[in-house]
Amino acid sequence: MNELSAIEAEESVLASCMADSEGGTYDELSSTLSHSDFFDYNNAAIYQSIGNVVNSTEELNEVTVANELRKVSMLENVGGLPRLFSIMNSACSPMAGKSSAKIVLSKSRARKLSKHYRLQLEKLNDDSNPSDIASGTEAEVRKIMDSHGSENYTLLDAAKGLKDRLHSIADGTYVSNKIPTGIDHLDAKLDEGGIARGEVCVIAAPTSCGKSQLALNFVLRNSIKENLASAIFSFEMPADQLTKRMAQTCSAVNLKKYTDNTITPSEKDLVNSAIDKVGEAPIYTVHHTRGIDDLRSKARSLKRKHDIKIIVVDYLQLIPFKSNMSKVEGISQASHGIKQMAMELDVAVILLVQVNRTGAMRETGLVLYDLKDSGDIENDADIAILMWPKGGDIENCRVADSRGVSYLEMDYNVAKNREGERDLKGRFKFINHIGRFQ
Repeated sequence: MNELSAIEAEESVLASCMADSEGGTYDELSSTLSHSDFFDYNNAAIYQSIGNVVNSTEELNEVTVANELRKVSMLENVGGLPRLFSIMNSACSPMAGKSSAKIVLSKSRARKLSKHYRLQLEKLNDDSNPSDIASGTEAEVRKIMDSHGSENYTLLDAAKGLKDRLHSIADGTYVSNKIPTGIDHLDAKLDEGGIARGEVCVIAAPTSCGKSQLALNFVLRNSIKENLASAIFSFEMPADQLTKRMAQTCSAVNLKKYTDNTITPSEKDLVNSAIDKVGEAPIYTVHHTRGIDDLRSKARSLKRKHDIKIIVVDYLQLIPFKSNMSKVEGISQASHGIKQMAMELDVAVILLVQVNRTGAMRETGLVLYDLKDSGDIENDADIAILMWPKGGDIENCRVADSRGVSYLEMDYNVAKNREGERDLKGRFKFINHIGRFQ
């Protein structure tokens, strides 16, 4: 017998299903087990016919199953009515059926994995790029192992959690698990004062308006102050440039003072301390990806190794896609993949997005329609923050405070907020010479 088959277990599954004339056993097993998981083609046909009978609300017995098999000319192939009578007369409890179903599913996954790895080996022998094969392999393996789901979940746990949460809010003991941005007037506009794990927060702005820096502010406030692990997928800036920007923001000292030879000893101490903090913080960076599957693979690895809670993707339109796709299709696929990644890894994702030129020049500000290349970006986002220079002109939005400190006035709109109010406007104070948002 094939080591990757389990014929006896398959027959046990069929017997347990047939023993329950109301179809309850089949309903329970079918939440995890499909007819395609059976090794024996005839057993698969019987299991599928059992499902057809149960779904038709007829009584489940050898006659109704035989009728279903006859419709697809499979009755004689499976052994006719004598085979069905034999299955009906097999003593098999629902508990034994569940145990057998686990064996059948395990063997099915083993066969799929074996086939997948054989195909990858053939590709390697054909001189395919090992990196491309590696990035696709983890996603496919995860797909095989997650197929059909392992349990039939109900809302019982979620209902209990909601009740506990409402009680704690009422008695004043509730502590939100949302991740704050650290900018008070923005957090006040978000549900429970931050971004939830599993959510995607899109930040969209014209070029050179500070959307990358806004995301870095978010990471610094959480990774340095709260010690939350973060991952930055930066496809525009290398690690040394990111480090320089974060050290400058953390120290509040413009590092240009080093080249101008105007830096003071106390400022040098601030910079050195900031560099140490950034270097020791749980912040991990990735600067190259072959596509959305590769990005998700690297994110899963970072989650396993470092339990990251925040992911920044800078930016969506720089994620490569297959050459046979249009740009809209490629961007849509990447957007969907990022939303799935957020939920799968239970992390907050900050997704930076370009906007159309028309929207960038509009004095009245951006709207969701301005998100570049795909309307799916809006659909996949849980929160969408649109940001633009006051008056629509980056050159004319510069002002100075009472101390003479120069900054940019950047208007923003929480245009989408799945768990709270939307279309809430505000204004950032962007002290761009040190990269701080307030």
